[in-house]
Amino acid sequence: CMTKNVPYHTYSLDKCYSLLNTSSIGISDFEAERRQAQYGKNRFTEPPRPSWVIKLLSQFKNMFSILLLIGAALSFFGELMSPGNGSFYVGIALVGVTILNALFTYVQEYKAERAMEAFKNLLPQRITVVRNGVEKDVLAEDVVPGDIIVLKEGDKVPADGRVTECTLLKLDHSALTGESEPKLRSVEPTSRDKMKTRNMVFSGTLVQSGNGRVVVTAIGDSTEMGKIASMTHTVKEETSKIRKELAHFVRVISYIAIFLGFSFFALGFVIGRTFWESMVFAIGIIVANVPEGLLPTVTLTLALAAKRMAKNHALVKDMEAIETLGGVTVICTDKTGTLTENRLSVEYALVNDTLYDAEKNKMNVEKSAKRLFRTTTGKFIYALSLCNNAHYTADGKQVSGEPTEAALLSFASKLIKPAAIRRLYPRVHEVPFDSEKKYMVSVNDIGGKAYAFLKGAPEVVLDHCTRMEINNRVQPIKEKEKIMERNNELAHKGYRILAVAYKKTETTRERTLKGAGYIFLGMIALQDPPRKEVANAVRMAYQAGIKIIVISGDQPKTVEAIARKVGIAKNPAIITHSEIACMSDEKLKRLFRERREVILARALPKDKLRTVHILQSMGEVVAVTGDGVNDAPALKRADVGIAMGSGTEVAREASNIVLLNDNFATIVNAVKEGRTIYDDIKYFIIYVLTSNTPEIVPFLLFVLLGWPLALPVLLILAIDLGTDMLPAIALGMENPERDVMKQKPRSIRAKLLSWRMIARSYGFIGPLQTAAAYLMFFTVLFTNGWHMGMPLAVTSLLYREAVSAFFATIIITQMFNLFASRTMRTSTFRKPLRNPMLFAGIIAESAILTLIIFWHPFQVVFGTAPFPFRLLPWMAGTGALLLLAEELRKWIAARYGWFIVE
Repeated sequence: CMTKNVPYHTYSLDKCYSLLNTSSIGISDFEAERRQAQYGKNRFTEPPRPSWVIKLLSQFKNMFSILLLIGAALSFFGELMSPGNGSFYVGIALVGVTILNALFTYVQEYKAERAMEAFKNLLPQRITVVRNGVEKDVLAEDVVPGDIIVLKEGDKVPADGRVTECTLLKLDHSALTGESEPKLRSVEPTSRDKMKTRNMVFSGTLVQSGNGRVVVTAIGDSTEMGKIASMTHTVKEETSKIRKELAHFVRVISYIAIFLGFSFFALGFVIGRTFWESMVFAIGIIVANVPEGLLPTVTLTLALAAKRMAKNHALVKDMEAIETLGGVTVICTDKTGTLTENRLSVEYALVNDTLYDAEKNKMNVEKSAKRLFRTTTGKFIYALSLCNNAHYTADGKQVSGEPTEAALLSFASKLIKPAAIRRLYPRVHEVPFDSEKKYMVSVNDIGGKAYAFLKGAPEVVLDHCTRMEINNRVQPIKEKEKIMERNNELAHKGYRILAVAYKKTETTRERTLKGAGYIFLGMIALQDPPRKEVANAVRMAYQAGIKIIVISGDQPKTVEAIARKVGIAKNPAIITHSEIACMSDEKLKRLFRERREVILARALPKDKLRTVHILQSMGEVVAVTGDGVNDAPALKRADVGIAMGSGTEVAREASNIVLLNDNFATIVNAVKEGRTIYDDIKYFIIYVLTSNTPEIVPFLLFVLLGWPLALPVLLILAIDLGTDMLPAIALGMENPERDVMKQKPRSIRAKLLSWRMIARSYGFIGPLQTAAAYLMFFTVLFTNGWHMGMPLAVTSLLYREAVSAFFATIIITQMFNLFASRTMRTSTFRKPLRNPMLFAGIIAESAILTLIIFWHPFQVVFGTAPFPFRLLPWMAGTGALLLLAEELRKWIAARYGWFIVE
């Protein structure tokens, strides 16, 4: 009976009942069970997800893990073939590092896809159905096609259905369509479009007022909400920029490590080394090249950034999105609540041909309710409060209701007491507001006589008016054009305009709806004011080279006015849904490419998704805001999906970031944080790669020249996973450079690891560190009578002292490199030193260095011994020279454009 795409909304009720094999008394419980077996439960199908075991094991397939596990296996085999050479400890360390990296990455990537859970949360837990003529409560998931559902105020609709009877039934469709205005339902069809006709209700929407009955036409995946759920899960989620960049980084470093490892292995054979000696050196080269602590450091850095962003009202669900934000080139933003305060208020009232400022409130009204109604101003205020369904909460402090009506009631309450007026003059009939007809009528009993109050769009109200009242005198309307000119002037300034009128009438429905005869009273101008901080955020975004596109469902004039007020647009290209629908992708691309300022008004959710897709095909990195269920596909498709904290759960779950304050300025601040994080990650990559050269060169010189091995493998791991870790994390917490938001968005082809960075680390600072470390190494050896060619046992005290001096020099010069790595473009001395973690990193480095060299258990494991203290000033001196050399490079780069590192 539930056939796809059957236009139930166009058929008579009898035909609907026939097609669904049901009636007004519903189906039987037995039939409900049979249909549930046929159609399944009323819930959305969840996509298959890999188990946590599969997810965890997948973390071991990256190049780092493969290299380290191969190195561990060779180390264990080497220990088996040649016991006592330390290979066992190396193998244990490499396995430990691999597991640690996998766990960190697993935690980073483990983000439960709860979007489907969010969709299910839109459905009520229980609902009233009619079966065999009897109302009964059932689980929402047990509803089947053909069921008759009873709806009342506050209910969530559990399935799509055709309205069979209703009384003033209004539904909030904002979760489905994004429209905030409640939608009146009726038994009769009002449109050929299923989404626009009033005789249909949809799963996940909310009954705001009234009651009714509905015959179910679709459940689960077949509902309109189910289709959006399916679309959200089929939308391809873009791989984050940082994941791509880290993969590229891992590949480059791994290739370097493999090349050098095999080269050293082959070289060892050529110069006469044994197979196992060559193998140990190859493992050492691989370990020296692989920055084992990189992935945990990236994870922790992103986690700390997410914590900082949460304090600034941006809740990060996907940590990788933080870095992606830094590369955003286009922000597609909503208007209401993001650029504005989402707080409608009355700004002006036009009555008695006078424009009153609502804040100054100089309208004089009578205190007596009876005398008040005899004045034009009084009738105007009556119309605002009586033709209105908003109301004050029980405590009398807040207004509850639709935002426009709440604003009108708040304004009226400054002049009268609406609750008392409503009790004195009760409503006897209502024609509810309809977004298509754009008016509302309330008929009230005033002193035993019926008066109809009309409120709506100015052009609609004027069409129903033949007269107007000014200063208590009713006169014919001579120039409606002048009234509309006042309307247009206010609309161009971004105000939403409503007009009000009244007439003496009968209480019958027919006389209320038909004909003209209304007396025009005046107009009211409302505005959702722009957020004060948005204008500065817009300036910052434009300064940073970011394009802003406003996508809103509001009318073009209102959207344009707000965009102008906040500085987004001066001469924008404004297109509406109907125009977008007629434009090809190529034409839209040309528009986005040629026009800096673009506004999409009266836009539908599919327009937003299409815009994201087109911009991404142009090579743009796109951030998108949204709050409704219908925004979920676009939020998921975007490079960065940004949901409003006040929006639906589905939108929040489909997004990467949730704005707790719904503020555009928070997005721009998040972009700044993203750019800072990108720079910070580069800082610590430069920092950790620098020590690779003094880790690699000892093996090279040992094999080629027969020099004593200055840095064993375990001490390399001590640097990569010990002394370098906390300082690297400290660099990940650095404040941004002064010009971070003055730089253009980085190129989509930009890499986290560039050849210039490799040259700086391997070819400039690294060699300086290596030279300084060897200077200390040979100073210890030569001052104790050793000379080239003399045997030097790896267990001897002299060798262990020399190794310790080499190791200590790397650590101390890395401390100076830590400060040098705080900036890439400007002098480190010009950047304020406000990062206490830097000093914590230095203390941690010093503590680890002290333990490894001076604590006996560590001396046994690492093969170290205390070196002469007189060498410490020389080590510090070489570190200072390294810092000055880097400062000279930055000065030359800034002045002449040479030796740039980015």
